[in-house]
Amino acid sequence: QCRVHSVTMGNAFSFLKLAVANLDRDMESNPDEVKSILIESIDAYIQERIQFADVAICKHASSKIIDGDVILTYARSELMEGILLGASQTKKFRVILVDSRPLLEAKKMLDTLTKAGIECTYILLNSLSYVMKEVTKVFLGASALMRDGSILSRVGTASVALMAKSYNVPVLVCCETYKISNRVQLESITGNELGNPDELMENPNNPADSEALKGWKDADNLRLLNLLYDLTPSEFVSGIVTEMGILPPTSVAVLLREMNPQESGSSLS
Repeated sequence: QCRVHSVTMGNAFSFLKLAVANLDRDMESNPDEVKSILIESIDAYIQERIQFADVAICKHASSKIIDGDVILTYARSELMEGILLGASQTKKFRVILVDSRPLLEAKKMLDTLTKAGIECTYILLNSLSYVMKEVTKVFLGASALMRDGSILSRVGTASVALMAKSYNVPVLVCCETYKISNRVQLESITGNELGNPDELMENPNNPADSEALKGWKDADNLRLLNLLYDLTPSEFVSGIVTEMGILPPTSVAVLLREMNPQESGSSLS
């Protein structure tokens, strides 16, 4: 099955199209040189916008972690793993990993962090309110960052950010700038991705639950909806950690305009 194009895919396509458009027309007779230039541009994009960006974000985010912190994170993000592993080299803190069915992604990050000697607590999303009073900071990953500062991330992220705001716990979202979208999204249905509905039936702890939904495809009045992402409003976010530094959600549009002057100029015309 083909996945829908993500924001990051669209930005990569836009970069490649711009690189092709900037090629000298006299190079049409030398395809090998064109190929070499494009490969070099792609490699530079990967290094600067992804690899170097992750290193810079880890540095910025680690500066916000102090000894004795209780850090809460949700699901799994390779960037979050890097931040926590890096910070653990010089600071002592505890991590609460929040997970949710059916993907249970945080288990893999839990294994990585515990092997690194980090003290961890693992809970499911429905237990969030019981541990939030212990939390000093919430660190979240993102799949995309909208122009208005809202966050598109793994479904359940909005619930975590909402709960943190109700307890006055700061929420920091770690996101590379190549994930910034030029569009504004007001709800979580448009452009979302659907997971396999059969995954909602699986419950190893209680096989009877799977039997209850066994014939759902034949039931005219029953649908299983397995959404993979949700949208977190910008008012639930305290700051966004990018390779450019830590900025408020209201500054995303400014950052986007500074990084893509050609797009902002075309949108104003």
